Amino acid sequence: MGIQGLLPLLKSIMLPIHIKELEGSFVAVDTYSWLHKGALSCSTQLCKGSPTSRHIEYCMHRVNLLRHYGVKPILVFDGGLLPMKIEQENKRARCQLCSPILCILCLRFTEILVVFQIFLSTIASLGVTRKENLARALDHESNGNSTAAYECYQKAVDISPSIALQLIQENVSYVVAPYEADAQMTFLAISKQVDAVITEDSDLIPFGCHRIIFKMDKYGQGVEFQRSRLQQNKDISFAGFTNEMLLEMCIFSGCDYLQSLPGMGLKRAHALITKFKSYDKVIKHLRYSIVSIPPLYEESFKKAILTFRHQRVYDPITEDIVHLSDMPGNLGNDLDFLGPYPSNRICIARGDLDPFTQMAFQLQGETVSSVPVLNVTPKFKNSKPESGKKKLDLPVQKNLLTKYFCFASLEAKRNFRAPRSSPTSPSLVDCTSLSPQDNGSEEASSSNTSSSSASLVVSTDDRNTPHSNNVESCFPDGVHKFMESPSPGKD
Repeated sequence: MGIQGLLPLLKSIMLPIHIKELEGSFVAVDTYSWLHKGALSCSTQLCKGSPTSRHIEYCMHRVNLLRHYGVKPILVFDGGLLPMKIEQENKRARCQLCSPILCILCLRFTEILVVFQIFLSTIASLGVTRKENLARALDHESNGNSTAAYECYQKAVDISPSIALQLIQENVSYVVAPYEADAQMTFLAISKQVDAVITEDSDLIPFGCHRIIFKMDKYGQGVEFQRSRLQQNKDISFAGFTNEMLLEMCIFSGCDYLQSLPGMGLKRAHALITKFKSYDKVIKHLRYSIVSIPPLYEESFKKAILTFRHQRVYDPITEDIVHLSDMPGNLGNDLDFLGPYPSNRICIARGDLDPFTQMAFQLQGETVSSVPVLNVTPKFKNSKPESGKKKLDLPVQKNLLTKYFCFASLEAKRNFRAPRSSPTSPSLVDCTSLSPQDNGSEEASSSNTSSSSASLVVSTDDRNTPHSNNVESCFPDGVHKFMESPSPGKD
């Protein structure tokens, strides 16, 4: 979901950037957002289990684009389900079901019929699962309605860890997070293991990430957020704001871990935090106003703060699970809402285990045990013979990467054509296009998943020779329009 409407309010400090400006940098990539967009061109094949690699080619085109400009991408994958997020999604579903009923009590009789229709559609939407969308797609297809079938296939497609594994087996550097990729990418950034993050999710701003590239297109154009520019923002002033105040403002407005109070948007949350400076004083003020505060709201708010600050992540240097930032000593032991400590952290992080089931993947040409892999040594497993493994010549200052091991690619490098120039001059990205609607849907594309441990695995050669046949040019026109618009899933 992300923070609804945050990016448009920051448009005055979101500057156009091309990835060539990041030459020589290590960049973490929110990979599930790429996989979701790539899957739009082959959702039918993925749902039916037909062989396809177009979603992988889409991602590899962008990986090779970064490499072409001297940028070193680190693909970050979501891992297991975060308990705090599951709890909030369940509450949101219940609220969606009950809110039309509560509204009826406040309406005139002539308006009740409209609300009742909304209520029925809400029930219908809550009950529609991927399996049901797949059934609808097959039904539309059998009736010859290809357009409706295509839309249902796109809703039915699921980017599972097994699909992510196909990309992991490419010649890429990667890490699988124990839970959320957002927290994992932020950790890599604040620990200076990467220099920037590429994502569509505004959650990285309250997480504390310092440099973020949003809305990167197939030409390498995007818009850049830098935390150091916050004081220069024009739409709302952040003068005197601390990191804690920014985080609390975002939580008040509604986030993945806590739903907002009625009538509480970003601007009102900003005004309250500006006046009272801390969340507890704001809540105390709201209790004496006309706003109804749920009994457990303050406790849930504290949990949301802890989840943003101290969620469990994987450290590729120590090969262990750590907290995003150091934990205070007075929090007690009931911290499983931050994500339980995963026992198979290394196997999950290197992509050997499914982060949801904790079971080993079945790799091509290799028999993998169907029981969880326990007590493994912190050494990377190569899906190819040892002869295919080489050591990468790395700069001394990037000590993170001295623990990388190289993956032999499953096939030759993907066809890639470097863009000569933008289709229009001079910037393809208009900061004013960051509307709340764009923000709300574009960033949502990866929020369906989460992950756990092992060192990053690197490519044998980051250099790439441009080839022909840009994979994105092969997509249907409808897919092009959809991909350039906000993607379904993650804010």
